[in-house]
Amino acid sequence: MTTATATAASPVSVLAALVRRSLDTCLRVPALITGPLFMSAFFLVIYDGQLSAAAAPMVPGGSYVSFLVPLVLLTTAFSGGAIAGQLLLRDLDSGYYSCLALTPVRRGFFAVAPTVAGTLVIAAQAVVLVLLGWLLGLSQPHGLAGIAVVIGFTVVAGAGFLLLALAAALIGRTMAAVNAVTYVFFPLSFMTTTFVPRDQLQGWMAVAADVNPLTYLLEGMRDALSPGWNPMVLTHGSVAALSMLALGVGAVWFGLRRNSEEVDR
Repeated sequence: MTTATATAASPVSVLAALVRRSLDTCLRVPALITGPLFMSAFFLVIYDGQLSAAAAPMVPGGSYVSFLVPLVLLTTAFSGGAIAGQLLLRDLDSGYYSCLALTPVRRGFFAVAPTVAGTLVIAAQAVVLVLLGWLLGLSQPHGLAGIAVVIGFTVVAGAGFLLLALAAALIGRTMAAVNAVTYVFFPLSFMTTTFVPRDQLQGWMAVAADVNPLTYLLEGMRDALSPGWNPMVLTHGSVAALSMLALGVGAVWFGLRRNSEEVDR
């Protein structure tokens, strides 16, 4: 993209072109999409097959697959959320980022484009996993509205994670920095109400789940797949998802500001 082209094109068309480029990269490297999806689908089938008979009586509504689907959606968003960071690292290593930084393209687009592309990927993965859950007996007491809430929470939290991975790429400039974000959040998703409701946890795990924001996100998603709406649980889930998004936005703002100062030197 030349300076003249960037000047003549509208911001919307420039952003659309950058998003399309990021999606094309994802399609050329299908492992970015299929790896997290296959892993989550595998765990959903295994967890349901091994634990459903014993754990179903403990979960609201008695549908254990409905209890598991939010967990695998969340772990998919975390394991695949590094997409944005990986896309940006490619542009940093190739010099494409530096070239764009010299054009009138808004630097915020460097973060928005891979994040939008990664969010679309996460949304598609969530739909596929929900369909798999439906084949395994996923309950839908609230119909499409409940499914929309679950996918919405996944997308918002996933966007926050994508932004954190992207900030790690901006600041660390290495794949190790991007992967470090996954290494932090993936274990956190299991230090919560992973396989049983919170009232069934004891000892240090109960304390860890109480202070883990992901607990409230999971509970909000699970409430959307359980009989009856609990406004308080859904509110707590929304706050947890939006807090993660806000954390990601703040981290990227810091990363872009730092890179802007380096480019301007």
